[in-house]
Amino acid sequence: MRTETVPTPTSAGVTIQNRLMGPEGGSDRLLVLLPGNNYSCDAPAFFYLKQAAVQAGWDVLSTAYAFQVVGGEIDREAMLADVRAALDRVLPGRYRRICIAAKSLGSAIALPLARSLAQYPVSLLILTPIPQFLTEPLDGLRTLVVIGTNDPVYHTTECAAARARADAEWAVIPGLDHGFTVTGDWKASVAALEQVIAPCARFLAEAGRH
Repeated sequence: MRTETVPTPTSAGVTIQNRLMGPEGGSDRLLVLLPGNNYSCDAPAFFYLKQAAVQAGWDVLSTAYAFQVVGGEIDREAMLADVRAALDRVLPGRYRRICIAAKSLGSAIALPLARSLAQYPVSLLILTPIPQFLTEPLDGLRTLVVIGTNDPVYHTTECAAARARADAEWAVIPGLDHGFTVTGDWKASVAALEQVIAPCARFLAEAGRH
């Protein structure tokens, strides 16, 4: 496995040390990770998603947002700019397919980011989306949404309406909360990770062929 740092200056005056990893021989497919507010690209679901993606032949770009470094209010336009700046450093001439994987807050910028990459075949892998994401049209993008039945968002009207639209594939995991854990049961939480990652790995395998 190869790894490299992708330093990216931001308008907040800090340089984010994004990370690119992938198979030794390189790849023409890129998985972009958009973390949550308190769920980094090294948190369990993303950690194992990275391993699965690299084993399947994908490069993986792990990103972060400037506000997570300097503090302050969440600014979605700035988040999008931070990620797009990192992508601009790695995209030229390297990739023919892109999958965007977003956790929670990251889902707020998944669709705008996908629209900015219209020249590529893009798919979306959305883990525990926020309600705002669920109200937006997917523009025909191939999408998998993964959510637990103990996530409060699962019980919202936005989630019910999104599932009824049937414009995305859904993997609904019984008993998991917003952090993909079984509250108060670490053994069940660890065991449940396979239920989260397996549909993601299958989705990536299919995305690599389309």
